[in-house]
Amino acid sequence: MIFVEDTPTYERYALGYMQDKTSIRILNAQDLERHLIYYPFTYPCLVGFYTTIDREGRMISHVKIGRTKSNMKFRIKVSPSMGKDTSPLGSIENRLIRIPLKLREEFGLEPGLFLCLNGKDEEQIALQVSTAYAIDALKDGESVCVNKDTHALLDLNPVSSIRPADDILIGCDPEFFIVNKTTGFNVSASHFFPSYGEVGSDCGLAEIRPRPSLKEKGVSDELYKLMAQAHKHISDRVLFRKYDLRMVAASHCNNASAGYHIHFGLPQFMLQNTHALLGNIVSILDYYVGIPAVLPEGNEDFYRRSRRFSHYGKPGDFRHNMMTLEYRVPGGHLLRHPILSSGILSIGIVVMKDILSRLNAHSDRFRKKIWFRDYKDLRQLYPNLPDRNIVYDSVVSETMNKAMSHIDAVLNDLSMMIGFKDNQEQIINYFDYILNYAHKKARFNENIELNWRLPSNEEQQREMAVLQSSI
Repeated sequence: MIFVEDTPTYERYALGYMQDKTSIRILNAQDLERHLIYYPFTYPCLVGFYTTIDREGRMISHVKIGRTKSNMKFRIKVSPSMGKDTSPLGSIENRLIRIPLKLREEFGLEPGLFLCLNGKDEEQIALQVSTAYAIDALKDGESVCVNKDTHALLDLNPVSSIRPADDILIGCDPEFFIVNKTTGFNVSASHFFPSYGEVGSDCGLAEIRPRPSLKEKGVSDELYKLMAQAHKHISDRVLFRKYDLRMVAASHCNNASAGYHIHFGLPQFMLQNTHALLGNIVSILDYYVGIPAVLPEGNEDFYRRSRRFSHYGKPGDFRHNMMTLEYRVPGGHLLRHPILSSGILSIGIVVMKDILSRLNAHSDRFRKKIWFRDYKDLRQLYPNLPDRNIVYDSVVSETMNKAMSHIDAVLNDLSMMIGFKDNQEQIINYFDYILNYAHKKARFNENIELNWRLPSNEEQQREMAVLQSSI
């Protein structure tokens, strides 16, 4: 016997045979699944499972259903334990809001949830719920904690208003190479950056990890700030002072591959759902995001996407956890210029919002089954989807001809999607660059410092010239 407890009032219409105001009786797992997919499209939906043993020794499974309150008020304070120099997570603390257990239980907040806070200049700051450090919770169990940098971004009152993030959150973690321009060899980013942090190292590559946002601009602004920080850190280095090191954006360099992975903060019930549903979503992303993502690489930077015996960077490549869906097809080439970076983020936001909107309508607000057994069935949502093999070949081809053949159809479909008008400028600029590259063969070079106009260090450059002349 399975009991479902604490059913919110807004869901009662979906539970026809409710026994009372707080619980219903479900006889089998199929019944349970049917009720769970009755959930309206609300971010987040919280589901907790636990078991108990009755007097006769039978195991009873319980499902606790809840929902975060739409508007919460908390006192927010700075936690010294969350400083980039005091926390083992370093600057990752910038994206967290640490909440004591008592408050999390009171407001139905699960770790991993995204909350929106009012920032200065009317910007929305998205922070991820995490557990409070014991020292902070013991001192004040009625306040939530952020670090000093995050606190400076917030528009704070004595008691601050916080609401669940009810829109699609987008983030990314693009990688770039640190290259010795004299030798042409890569230099491991681990010499300069730790594994953790907003600027870190991952398998020898430098990785930028901006705070997720509800809008492309929020991610792009953070991305610029962190790349300027990385550039200054490399310029002020003590190690390898004699070498001319450059920040290089490419999808492949010296037998190493770099990605521009896009992270989507989706409703939790989707991330907890079957792998098949996420596979359906990624199949749509492959056409509308994957094909535009590889076009700037052209015929020169193709090895990452076309390498044999590797799934990395190819259609269908994704990961997920209880927090985000990570789409791994876009390559590090997209970090070459703000036009490419903001363009692919804008395309990602538009496509994902449109996918969820169509899934919502197709499933009667997620009350019906929302995944498709066959790829061809996805055309119930997107009639213009080509065959899977055509999409795959277009992405992995060593030349851009196959992908270019879809550009008009993709842009036309994008222009009819939800949210296109809000992101039109960035998307049009992106496709204009692709067309200009295809016809005139003019492209952005790999120099991140130049293309992003990162602050230069003239004194360091003069010192570098003297050192090189003495070698």
